Amino acid sequence: MRRDLAALDVATMRGLEIGPLASPRVNKADGPVQYLDHASAKELRQKYATNAEMQDRLDDIVDLDYVIGEGKRISEAVAQDAPFDYVIASHLIEHIPDPVGWMADVARILKPGGILSLVIPDKRYCFDINRTPTDISDIVDAYLRQLMRPSYKQVYDFTSRAINGAVDTHAVWTEHADYTGVVRTDCDDPDVAALEACRRLGTSDEFVDVHCHAFTPDSFLVLLEKLARLGLIDFELARFFPTEFDTLEFHASLRLLEPVADRSTMLRRQLASIARARFGDVENAWIAPAPPPSSAVTLDVSERERRLLLFKRRTIEGIRGALRRPRPA
Repeated sequence: MRRDLAALDVATMRGLEIGPLASPRVNKADGPVQYLDHASAKELRQKYATNAEMQDRLDDIVDLDYVIGEGKRISEAVAQDAPFDYVIASHLIEHIPDPVGWMADVARILKPGGILSLVIPDKRYCFDINRTPTDISDIVDAYLRQLMRPSYKQVYDFTSRAINGAVDTHAVWTEHADYTGVVRTDCDDPDVAALEACRRLGTSDEFVDVHCHAFTPDSFLVLLEKLARLGLIDFELARFFPTEFDTLEFHASLRLLEPVADRSTMLRRQLASIARARFGDVENAWIAPAPPPSSAVTLDVSERERRLLLFKRRTIEGIRGALRRPRPA
């Protein structure tokens, strides 16, 4: 089963694929699909002419139905042909400065019940390996500022922490290869290079292409849940496939929900769909929040040590209570 197409019938559904380059997930021969990217096929061939991984595949870059420049929204570019039954975006959402705004824009071109199929690199197995997973505060900040270009923080973090060489995904999986402390080798000082990149961002209109965000399957589900609780997305999780052994990507298919007057009804569906991805299809599992990540170590203690710990805890609580009591006048 194709995980990226698990929720789709591409033979009958009308689709839009964003950023297909030389490897579209759905070929035109497979069904009615159209292609969109930020530059024309000719411009993309020029851009990737010196890219080692693309040099032998430049002629395979597909012709595009829509070209969307920086600062333009997808819904504007495809307005005449919308709505679509599905949108596919492979290795794209990590490049989007404002994922919430972007998903809202995609929602405008989808039919109710339409699918947004995402293929997402797992930062643990690619050149983002030394970066911290994106936090909800980063997502909300980008949303409230309606970022259309990467922020200084996003550019700095990517430029200073991403590894420019390939990460050996197989070695990470099988040998627990450790990349701690490994830095990019195409500059003398990654932090100096990051600051220079930020300065260029502020003085140039050049298209800036970085991984604005870094995800793992768990962190992505946490973000989805928080966005649902905040009322910032209108999607539920239709299908979810964590990263498979010896690969570096995971798959999430999001289904656009019908607008409802009672937002709590939508939230219940959203949380239930996320819970199924975490815990399996358990009745009322949506109520259970995801356990927070923890680095705590559990130690076995003797009964005597346990009593001593309880005594210390009660003593500390007693002191705190005494400090909280008002002093006599």
